[in-house]
Amino acid sequence: MVILFLLICIIFGNVSAVSSDPYGIILISWDGISKDTLQNLLETGSLPHLSSFLKNGSFINISITDHYPDTMAGHAQILTGYSPEQTGVFKSMRYGEIPHGMTVFERLEDAFGSGNISTAIVASQERSLGTLKGLPFYHAGKVVDYYYDRNSDAGLVGSVASESVYHFGSLGRFFIFAHFRDAADAGYAYGAGSPQQITAIQEIDEATGNILKALKDLGISDKTVLYVTTDHGFNTGPKDHTGQISLWMVTNEPGYNLTGDQKDITPTILKRLGVSYDEMNPSYNATALNP
Repeated sequence: MVILFLLICIIFGNVSAVSSDPYGIILISWDGISKDTLQNLLETGSLPHLSSFLKNGSFINISITDHYPDTMAGHAQILTGYSPEQTGVFKSMRYGEIPHGMTVFERLEDAFGSGNISTAIVASQERSLGTLKGLPFYHAGKVVDYYYDRNSDAGLVGSVASESVYHFGSLGRFFIFAHFRDAADAGYAYGAGSPQQITAIQEIDEATGNILKALKDLGISDKTVLYVTTDHGFNTGPKDHTGQISLWMVTNEPGYNLTGDQKDITPTILKRLGVSYDEMNPSYNATALNP
C-alpha cells in the first residue's frame, strides 16, 4: 500500500504545502459518496488526484448531527455553518431561501470587500444549488462574481471550474465552490459502490485533476487551500441516503482535527482566510477544524 501510494505521488505529483497566508480556497463537493466507498478507492489507488492531497494533507471524519442527510440540507450546512432551523433548508422537499448574509460567500465578501476577493459557484444542479429566487442560494447568487448552475456532467463542471481558477486565480484572493453530481446520480440508479458509481467517482477525480492543473499552470498550488467533501453518503440496497451521516473531508494541508461536524466547514474556511467568526450573528454552534 505504501509503495502504491508513493508511485501515485511520483506519477501525478503532490499538492504542495500551502503558505501561511493563502491566495485562495477551493471547496469541492463530490455529491453522494459514502466514506467506505471513498476509502476503498483510495486504498486501491483508483483516485490519483485526490490521493495527491494526502501526501501532505489530512483526512477528516465528518458527521451530520442535526439534519436529514440530503443534497439541499447538506449543502446549506456546508456553505453556511448553520442548522436547518437557522437556514430554513431542512431537506429537498422542505426549503426556502437562506436568510440574507448567512452563506460563506456573503461572509467573505463582507469581510474583505467585493473588490478584494473573488467568489464563484460552479454547480451541477439547477434546483439544489441554483440561485433563482426561492432557492436556498438566491442571496448568495446576488453577491458572487460568477455562478454556473446547470445540470452538467463531471467533464463540463471540471472545465468550467478550471476556467474559473484561471480567471480569478490571476486576479487575487478568491474562494471557489465546485459541485459534482455524477456519483449521486449513479447512487440513485445503482446504489453505493456499484460499478456505475465507481466509474462516476473516477470521472469526478479526473475532472478535479483539471482544477489542480489550472492551479499548477498559474503557479499558485502552494498558495491555495483545497477542501473536498460530500453532502451525504449512499445506501446500497434501497439506493437512498437514509441514515448516511458518517462522512469525510480531505484537504491538502496537514494538522487538521481528525473528526468534525458538517457545520464546522464554513468556520474552517473563514478562519483559514483570517476572518474571525466568533462575533458573527447568528453565532456559530461550530468550531473550525484547523487548530
